[in-house]
Amino acid sequence: MRPDLPQIAAMRATAGVPVDAILAETAAILRPAVSRIAGIVQEEHGSGERPMTRLRDLRDGALVRISQDLGRHARGCRLDPGALAQAARRLEDALDAGADLLILNRFGKSEAEGGGLRPVIERVMLAGIPILTAVRDAYAGAWEDFHGGLAVRLPAERQAVLGWCHAALHLNLEPM
Repeated sequence: MRPDLPQIAAMRATAGVPVDAILAETAAILRPAVSRIAGIVQEEHGSGERPMTRLRDLRDGALVRISQDLGRHARGCRLDPGALAQAARRLEDALDAGADLLILNRFGKSEAEGGGLRPVIERVMLAGIPILTAVRDAYAGAWEDFHGGLAVRLPAERQAVLGWCHAALHLNLEPM
């Protein structure tokens, strides 16, 4: 990391903005130059009122389903805390194997409340590994409190994200 470059970058995740696709594309583009990318990206499967949310492990491609089907009329949070804990363990394993970059689908409600993937993010911050994620407006205040000025906000644009990654990882690649 360059000392003048924030170690953490987050895109604003708003409705209709394809942050999940940008994160997945970024990992795919960087893979030839950065073999040790750890992380998870979010994928929605199915359609209609009850799509299922899954996290794809960037290390081995495994899918972890993190949404629960609570029934047709359920209106509460569908996040499966056990599945999120499983995703966190997979990330810990990837970090134990070594990582040059961590890509995370979101800093969301669980992280804002002190749980979820927050311990993984803290570990990576302490290790000085660059982190790329996305944050919804509802959790922007908690995100700001969490990183304490150590993060930069990126536009949800592939070029901006790749530019930050190239600088953070000291890559001399042509932007894609």
